[in-house]
Amino acid sequence: MEFRKISENMEFIREVFGEVELQPFSEEKLSQLAYRHYWDYNCEYGVITAFNEEALYPISYNEVKKVSRELPHRWSAICGAITGAFYIFATTLPLEKALEGAKRLIEFHNREKLPIFKGKIPNLPKAAVGSILCRDSIINWCKATGIHPRSMERAERCACITADIAGKCGELVRELSEELVRN
Repeated sequence: MEFRKISENMEFIREVFGEVELQPFSEEKLSQLAYRHYWDYNCEYGVITAFNEEALYPISYNEVKKVSRELPHRWSAICGAITGAFYIFATTLPLEKALEGAKRLIEFHNREKLPIFKGKIPNLPKAAVGSILCRDSIINWCKATGIHPRSMERAERCACITADIAGKCGELVRELSEELVRN
């Protein structure tokens, strides 16, 4: 998906929800909660619910799902952990900073050898995947690591990446908010 379309979706999210505040949070705790909640439902749920619990993010996953059906551009092909983070950025930062956060998160997801988070499977292989599209991300990781796409290791990889994205989102929100205060 072109970044212009991501930007338009984030602007729409901002118009619907406005700006909300987060309470003080720990990136480590966000990661742990996102990992746990991935197993409850999915990656987007993991990120949103981690922020609900740890930072008292006032927008529920059900509200996110409802607004996602109304977005100018469907992003169903994008990794849900990343779309969850897009909601956090769009509603907690001014639009310019939110878009900067989205770009930096995409760069992190595509270029870092992930997962970083340590879940239930020790020594899970890491690989840079080069795409935020869910299917491409999974296939690229599986090809790079030799792991079957329908394996428990692949599911664990997605849970750990959900944790990585939640933690990185928290880090970027904090960093970009501090930049606003300094300027």
